[in-house]
Amino acid sequence: MWAGYDAYLSAYRDILGLNLPEHAAYAHWEQAAIHGGFRVMHEEFCMVSDFPEVLKVDDQNRPHCENGPSHRWRDGWSLYHWHGVKIPAEWIERKDRLTPKIALTWQNIEQRRAACEILGWARILNELNAKTIDKDGDPEIGEPAEVEILKSDASDSCAFSAGPAGHSRFQFLPT
Repeated sequence: MWAGYDAYLSAYRDILGLNLPEHAAYAHWEQAAIHGGFRVMHEEFCMVSDFPEVLKVDDQNRPHCENGPSHRWRDGWSLYHWHGVKIPAEWIERKDRLTPKIALTWQNIEQRRAACEILGWARILNELNAKTIDKDGDPEIGEPAEVEILKSDASDSCAFSAGPAGHSRFQFLPT
């Protein structure tokens, strides 16, 4: 629900005192921005959406909700986001159906990252029977592990480098 352009025009008039004749023609557009949500303008008609009844964001003001839709309108239409990334509704509504294999092989890389965060790296490594490749005596050094994801000619394993103890940083490297 971003109305940045409308905010600039209103600010020039209301805050900076720039009064232009064009503002009179802009009045109806401004009222639509104030009282309505998304809209599509055509020379013969206008489609206007109401504001969503649910609009949830994270601490960086990105659309996000861990247990439902980030946006929901009164007619039931919804959008699902994970820290600003649009994701399938099933990943939130039916988390039991989201598996490490689905998450790690998802085509869209940003959605793949979101799926891995939803599952949690500990669960992913546990379910894929991660095998430690190397270990350092210093707990501040990460611990590389290898897991098998797919049974195919193209890619059959990958390596993870887990961050230091107590950190949630992981790197995913196909091998």
